[in-house]
Amino acid sequence: MATTLSGYITETRRLLHDVNANFWTNAELTDYINDGRNHLVQDTGCNRILQSHTVPATLETIDFIDLPEGVNTIDVLTVNLFYGNSRVPLYYMPWTNFNAQLRYYQNYDGRPIAFSLYGPKKIFIGPKPDQAYVMEFDTVVLKPPLTDASPDETLPTPFTESVPFYAAYIAKYQEQSYGEAEIFKQEYQKHVMQALNTTFTRRLPTPYISGY
Repeated sequence: MATTLSGYITETRRLLHDVNANFWTNAELTDYINDGRNHLVQDTGCNRILQSHTVPATLETIDFIDLPEGVNTIDVLTVNLFYGNSRVPLYYMPWTNFNAQLRYYQNYDGRPIAFSLYGPKKIFIGPKPDQAYVMEFDTVVLKPPLTDASPDETLPTPFTESVPFYAAYIAKYQEQSYGEAEIFKQEYQKHVMQALNTTFTRRLPTPYISGY
């Protein structure tokens, strides 16, 4: 199980039967490994970070780039609004419903109660804030690329087990060995699903009420 860049490279070379580096350089495999890490986060949401951001009064849109993690933020799962001593979760609404219900009165400001995603990188909150509010965003964030200067993996196991398979898939695809590439891609997807099943939350919210 790789925990460093060199460990990833070793595992990828074993999959490619290229332990002596006859066909792929370390630089090439490093690029493919970092591609695999990015796809892993996109496919699983395994790197979640709580980000705090102050939303000014009357501003109904927040760009992902404005959050502390900036361009590395790729998804927002939930939003909490700090109100006095309370942390108030905002409802999520699909854009069509949000637009119809919370954007009808153009000049109405109040305490936000819901949020929606518009396009790949923009959050709408409604109603428009009547004052500046601090909000907490539960987000999925890409990790910085691994390099020789920063070789240690910080993504959680068991998700990282799938990365060498994605790197091998890219290597074989670049080689135009499409059949072998497809096998590695399928192995990547299988390992991703195994990781998701392994980390599936099995906790009951409370044993005293019926649910589900």
